[in-house]
Amino acid sequence: MGNDDVQALPEKANGDDLKYFLDVYVDDYLAMAVATSQEQLRHVANAVMQGVHDVFPPDEDDSNDPLSLKKLVKKEGEWALIKDMLGFDFDGSAKTMQLEDKKRTFLLGVLQKWLRTEKSRTAGIELAEFESVIAKIRHGFMCIPAGRGLLSPCNSVLAKRPPRVYLHRNKRLATALRDIRTILREATAHPTKCRELVMGPPHYIGIKDASIHGVGGFIVGEEKDCVPTVFRHEWPKWVKEEVRKTNQNRGGTLTNSDLEMAGLLMLWLVMEDVCDLGSGTHVALFSDNSPTVSWVNRLASRNSQVADQLVRALALRLKVKRVSPLCTLHIAGDKNEMTDVPSRSFGSEPKWHCKNDSELLDLYNSLFPLPNPKDSWTVYRPSPKIISMIYSALRTGVLGMEEWRQLPRLGGHIGES
Repeated sequence: MGNDDVQALPEKANGDDLKYFLDVYVDDYLAMAVATSQEQLRHVANAVMQGVHDVFPPDEDDSNDPLSLKKLVKKEGEWALIKDMLGFDFDGSAKTMQLEDKKRTFLLGVLQKWLRTEKSRTAGIELAEFESVIAKIRHGFMCIPAGRGLLSPCNSVLAKRPPRVYLHRNKRLATALRDIRTILREATAHPTKCRELVMGPPHYIGIKDASIHGVGGFIVGEEKDCVPTVFRHEWPKWVKEEVRKTNQNRGGTLTNSDLEMAGLLMLWLVMEDVCDLGSGTHVALFSDNSPTVSWVNRLASRNSQVADQLVRALALRLKVKRVSPLCTLHIAGDKNEMTDVPSRSFGSEPKWHCKNDSELLDLYNSLFPLPNPKDSWTVYRPSPKIISMIYSALRTGVLGMEEWRQLPRLGGHIGES
């Protein structure tokens, strides 16, 4: 087996605690193992070879054997703590993965070349080249899940299939390519922890609702503790006037789903302040709006530029916090009263009307008391600067990556200084 890390293991183990994972991708057989002895590694390796030969019988001529002799000579079949598979570098010790250095360097070079043409009216990108490179980026983002949230402008271009792509005509696309390049470059210094790639039982749960009147929601801890929190925000007049309605205001620039997506972004930003989010934290978000659930699960919007900007902002925040992929689920509207109350507490529903946050707190504690009588809900108020950034996205303004990555004060619970 020849590898120093393998040779450092004892020949045999006392227990039988072998953990392993086997997978097949097209014609590549992949094996990972958490072994305590060389014997266990040989057992997994022999099982893989036996499995290959069960499907593809061995050949008397080794050069024609289904197990590639060429790859075996290159020691691609050896066990190792650091291994390149399918274009990714896996580190079994640090438990990380990142795009292979050669592939990442290629993508960074191409993106830099494209961005140099941003102000040129004559230098465009051939569609075939653009399509090929975006496909490679999409593959690379398998180890940076939040990166998918930057690809919507690229998807829009591919859907239209122009002969050439000109960046000077498309600020959204140029900004997205610049953000993609930054994320790929940073991945060199900060490879993705494998725990950031898989969902799990949620540590925290957030649920929200948005309407033409406002947005509201609540946050609770599940596997981890957090302060039970409810929040709300009333939309300003200009937002209400821009919402398209059936047979009314068909020229409006916003849909109810856009407001729902803005509400979910606000929910996430509140959770950043209320919850202890870090590498591999599992978060479940609930919404009664199907488009919002779809946009967040795919981290992409097909038809709404407003939602595109909001999803991009969420994706950048997910990358900063290094959480695991979100579990975003739909909740039926008639089961969502706990968020109906704060989102409609501005007068549209007289029985829930609260003139200030103190009245909301009293109402919420009376309607939805916590299991422990000694516990109480708290009201969170997002800061004006955070609200302003969400408004900018609703106006389809393209904020820079740094603005979303280095946020101002998020807000605070009422009574906090």
